[in-house]
Amino acid sequence: MKYTESDDGKVVEGKVVVWLGRRPAGEVSGAPGDRDKEARKEATAAAAAQALEDAAQSGVPFCEECEAARRKRGEKQG
Repeated sequence: MKYTESDDGKVVEGKVVVWLGRRPAGEVSGAPGDRDKEARKEATAAAAAQALEDAAQSGVPFCEECEAARRKRGEKQG
């Protein structure tokens, strides 16, 4: 192979190398900014999942649509 992933963005003979290869799932690039971005993304996903679980366990609506459905269900029941 002529170029590698680490060549992405380099100028070679007046042309910019654009790496189109794919990383295996879950693997992040070695750039510190990419790792920080991935860590923030994972933290946000974990927080969202926890909020959904907490809402489901407590019966507290998570969104306006859920609240409207809960109220409608309550009206039908009694």
